[in-house]
Amino acid sequence: MRADLHLHTTASDGLLTPEQLTEKAAQAGFDLIAVTDHDSMDGVESARAFAKPLGLGVLTGVELSCGAQKEIHILGYGIDPQNAALRAFCRERRAQRAARTEEMVNRLCALGKPVSVERVREMARGVMGRPHVARALVEAGHAASVSEAFERYLKPGKPGYVPKEDVRVAEAVRLIRGAGGVAVLAHPMELKMGETALESLVHEWKSQGLSGMEVYHPSAQNNHAHALYQMARREGLLVTGGSDFHGEAAHRGGIGEGLDRWRTVQEDTTALLSAIKDCSMKTEVKVRD
Repeated sequence: MRADLHLHTTASDGLLTPEQLTEKAAQAGFDLIAVTDHDSMDGVESARAFAKPLGLGVLTGVELSCGAQKEIHILGYGIDPQNAALRAFCRERRAQRAARTEEMVNRLCALGKPVSVERVREMARGVMGRPHVARALVEAGHAASVSEAFERYLKPGKPGYVPKEDVRVAEAVRLIRGAGGVAVLAHPMELKMGETALESLVHEWKSQGLSGMEVYHPSAQNNHAHALYQMARREGLLVTGGSDFHGEAAHRGGIGEGLDRWRTVQEDTTALLSAIKDCSMKTEVKVRD
């Protein structure tokens, strides 16, 4: 079985439309994917409809942004894309992203590195964010690549960076579970902390409803994936894997990048699908009550 459970489309900061993404995944021989756009579920239904005749399974998903200076991302799988509370949260986060992006553009202009908000909006086509500002910087000749744009201007501590509004992990998890979904910590290695500190946080988040951890991801190099796998097992968490694909021209690789070591993909995806079914059934009972 081939699965990639962390993919982005033009509904947030990906370069491919939902239809293009699903077609590419099907051509590459994947059996199951998840569309997990940042604070947006707008690409999910299109991806599912397009993938059905291709024989490709598509999980409904979302990636919610938490934290402020230290970014924490929570993936939601099996969510109801029409859930009112989750949709309202995503709308508010998108509005905050737009305001934040405009402030970043203003700071860059003050630095003598002008880019246009209108151009950034054109590039986004969906949810505006730092990747679109980075691409605008490259287009304007202020950086040689998206990676350089982040390193020089857009990472925390750099002159063009603007902090996000803080959202607690517990709130993101509550929204995902309320929408019938399963909450999973995305790319834990990108939190850049020691194993003991990370496990302490993961243990706390599990008590708040976190169900899994994205063990297999391009950021989990060398022995990191093995250590994360063992941590997930100790904490009784689901194991998932995803490439965090945004498009070949973005700063990550292709679909399936970093997942070659995911040897337990069949077992892990079966467990995830079972957990999603359980969560959906509990949500239905709660709604009926």
